[in-house]
Amino acid sequence: MFKWFIWYLIDFLEEDDDPRTVHREFLPDDKNSMLFWWPKIKDLNIPKPQTVIIETGGTKSFIDCVNSPSKFPRILLNRIKKAAHDIGYPIFLRTDQLSGKYGGIMQQSWPPLIGFEEDLLSHIAMLIEESAMAGILGLPIRAFIVREFLKLETGFIAFSGMPIARERRYFINNGQVLCHHPYWPEEAIEFLRGSGKPPANWQQKLKDLNKESDDEICLLTSYARRVGMVLDGYWSVDFAHAESGTWYLIDMAVGYDSWHPECDFKKELLEK
Repeated sequence: MFKWFIWYLIDFLEEDDDPRTVHREFLPDDKNSMLFWWPKIKDLNIPKPQTVIIETGGTKSFIDCVNSPSKFPRILLNRIKKAAHDIGYPIFLRTDQLSGKYGGIMQQSWPPLIGFEEDLLSHIAMLIEESAMAGILGLPIRAFIVREFLKLETGFIAFSGMPIARERRYFINNGQVLCHHPYWPEEAIEFLRGSGKPPANWQQKLKDLNKESDDEICLLTSYARRVGMVLDGYWSVDFAHAESGTWYLIDMAVGYDSWHPECDFKKELLEK
């Protein structure tokens, strides 16, 4: 309740309601925002999903839109609709700091796929609520990001309808590639009540998804190095493999804020 009060207060004190206004000030932890890292990597020669950024004009929470999605600013909604139309449905919608990929794990469907325009407002409300509940005081929403929905190579369905795909996480530090790991360890996979029985031999399917070939490592290492050339510091860089055979850079975050399985490089960084 206290957290929600704080967000109401932030929205009340936010003077500029024009979403066309651009705010470029970043606190250290705001480096996780796509507004910080996307402009630096968007022109690199690395496959990335089509992406359109719609800035909100401040550090808003839009918390009153959770139970009343119709209160969401019309000008922002129209810009999101236009971006979705330009990219083409289905789309993936996120905020600048939060993908919402995990918000549907406890629901009966996986939410990031938006197949029709009439699904936009309900998904926006879900993103707003998940942002408000993140961390201690929640995450502000500086932008909504409309992205091409990639058809990924998947092995099975887990949680409450989430496809488990061939994904990787690379860690870089000041231009150096430190290590790389499959994104989905076996202990992270759950099959929630109401989502049906676990698929047969899912552990083997996961092992197959998590096999890293020499060619893959060579390619993704070269991509991660390119990112390191334009971003100083310690970062995680996430890649996903599409059905087409293309590896896409799909997300990034400050390394210290990213899940990192136990390895020598992690231990060394934590000891510094």
